[in-house]
Amino acid sequence: MVRIIFCVIYLLLAVFMPEGAAAQNVNAQNVDAHKEKIQKLEQDIAFLDKQIEETSARQKNSLQELTLIRQKINSRKKLLTEIDNRLKEQNDRISEKNVSLKKLEDRLDTLERYYGHLISNAYKNRDTRVWFMYILASNSIEQGYRRWSYLKNYSRSIREQSEKIREARQELIAEREALTELKKSTLEVQQQREKEYDGLKREEKQAQDYIKSLNTRQAQFKKQLEQKKQEADRLNREMQKMIAEALKSQTAKQGDPPKPADPKLSGVFRDNKGKLPWPVSQGVIVEQFGEHNHPLFKGVKLPFNNGVNISAPRNSPVKAVFDGTIKQVIVIPGYNQCILVQHGTYFTFYCKLGRVSVKAGETVKTGDTLGTLDDSTLHFELWNGTAKQNPELWLRGQ
Repeated sequence: MVRIIFCVIYLLLAVFMPEGAAAQNVNAQNVDAHKEKIQKLEQDIAFLDKQIEETSARQKNSLQELTLIRQKINSRKKLLTEIDNRLKEQNDRISEKNVSLKKLEDRLDTLERYYGHLISNAYKNRDTRVWFMYILASNSIEQGYRRWSYLKNYSRSIREQSEKIREARQELIAEREALTELKKSTLEVQQQREKEYDGLKREEKQAQDYIKSLNTRQAQFKKQLEQKKQEADRLNREMQKMIAEALKSQTAKQGDPPKPADPKLSGVFRDNKGKLPWPVSQGVIVEQFGEHNHPLFKGVKLPFNNGVNISAPRNSPVKAVFDGTIKQVIVIPGYNQCILVQHGTYFTFYCKLGRVSVKAGETVKTGDTLGTLDDSTLHFELWNGTAKQNPELWLRGQ
């Protein structure tokens, strides 16, 4: 009988051990991470829809509109990827829960069978005289005491095992309900995927229709491309000139190497790589750092982008991404008003502002307003001395 109780206790511990709990928590966290990414991409797509509508109202069938549509297609593809990843995670969780439920059912069944043996033995030996004889037959007082303690706790042990079995059954019911909800959620995600895929096909067709329409104005766009190249070259020359002047002003004597105006600030700025706030409260990057293909002409490259172009609502406040000093406020053809801010040996550059609210020499703090956006695109650059940086690697996720 004692051996039976030990077996029951062992099985109870096995039932309530948090087997696989860590793995389930990891999967749940992965699903939540995918949900957050999906929500962010959905917000980006909704924002791009507004930007496309606003752009179309000002100038229908423009290259800017085509760029926004293509960015929306890219966001939609990323969204579908995240949905697929979420579906995979949820299907993995469903499989794990099915295995866990089967194990729980098997253990509970075994537990109940051994518990039945306990009840049966207690019933067979219900005559109290048998228990007294069992104690009196002890070889020593110590053995008699052990037998008495065992018999005294026997009834309590049965009640405790009964309560644990009841709790195990409740856990089983809860797991089955959770599995049902998970399957329901997975079906909803599958339906969302079908909806997003249909949206992607519509947008790809819309882009093709735009390309056909814009192809009739190739001469006009080639002229614009040449103009853009000239403007980009002028911007790059001005930027290098301004940085050179800023670094030169930090040199103590002619010919000395540049010295950081604030080494501590440079270090703090560097430590915030990937954590800098965006220069606009709401926006989506529509042209990334580096060289890219022309949205209309095959095999034709756009001028190298020293920063990123961020689509944002017109008149949006443009904010400093870090503490620094305003080095220059300058007007550059094609880029409207531009502001250069120095952060030790680092520089940030904000272009296409319509109104500027700062002047050279002023100090600014992170989040201070520099001005407002003139059009619906902010050009933003970030430099480490004379070395251009990819701003996407420095800005934090919105």
